Amino acid sequence: MSEQRSARPTPSAGLLEWTAPAWRSRWLSASSGLALAFGAVACEDQRVVIGAFAPERPRFTAPQEVATLNDDTARDEDPTLTGDLLEIHFMSERGASQDIWVSRRADLGSPWETPTVELAEKLNSADDDDTPAISNDGLRMWFFRKSEQQSGIWMSERASRGDPWGDPSFVDALNPGRDDGTQAMNPHVDLPELRAVVGLNGPETQGWDLAIASRERPEDDWGEFVPLAELNDAGDQLAPFLFDDGRQLLFRSGDDLFWARRPGTNDAFEPPQALDEVNVPEARENDPYLSPDGSILFFSSERSGGTDIYEARRIAP
Repeated sequence: MSEQRSARPTPSAGLLEWTAPAWRSRWLSASSGLALAFGAVACEDQRVVIGAFAPERPRFTAPQEVATLNDDTARDEDPTLTGDLLEIHFMSERGASQDIWVSRRADLGSPWETPTVELAEKLNSADDDDTPAISNDGLRMWFFRKSEQQSGIWMSERASRGDPWGDPSFVDALNPGRDDGTQAMNPHVDLPELRAVVGLNGPETQGWDLAIASRERPEDDWGEFVPLAELNDAGDQLAPFLFDDGRQLLFRSGDDLFWARRPGTNDAFEPPQALDEVNVPEARENDPYLSPDGSILFFSSERSGGTDIYEARRIAP
């Protein structure tokens, strides 16, 4: 996608005032943190002033390996974290198959505990389970299961962070086109849980293409997937991470991570820009996760010779 790697001049930003409806209260508790990701100012009455266009591409420090999470002999990738950044789920091949592993830490200054598969027992099966995406409050999990019986996107819930995950269920609405062989994977549900972005592969795609589904409220059913045609090309587009109320997107294209923005949720994305300071030539970067305050990027990389989890700090604008 060489034509899409060039940056577009930044339009002048107007201001748009937005008032959050009451049903978003479960994620607006982090509104002061979200303001950084949005390039915004959060107020006490939960009114947020944001640019009519999203801010400039986020830039990051040199990535550092999260050594306590990685196994020297196994592939570790697909990091996803709770909003407080105290619990991380990721895929590892250190067991008998691709499974979802969990690590926790006491606070942001503490090291990650030794990862365990026991805390994710219900998420794993004899088949491959990977690409987990956890909700901000840590109570819902979407992931991909590769199975001869029913491959696709599954979901599990738990009553509290201290409880085990429940039995997962196949999410019909997030697995479109199964009759024609279309496959959905790499699910990401955004912070307010109103948009789901996946990779689709089937007769009408160019490879793995990005597509988005939406709904009015978290309790509603998902609508039909709409391809993000302006971001898709003949290569693979996967590992989406949508933020800023649907206006900004991180994703993998080929072997690199990209960022794209759009003025509003009904607009097309502008040509994406590569995260040059994060990407490494001849190595695959994958699976971006951006903290709710926009300050830390977690992702996986093959730069070490294997596949490991890294983090990078955002450079303040």
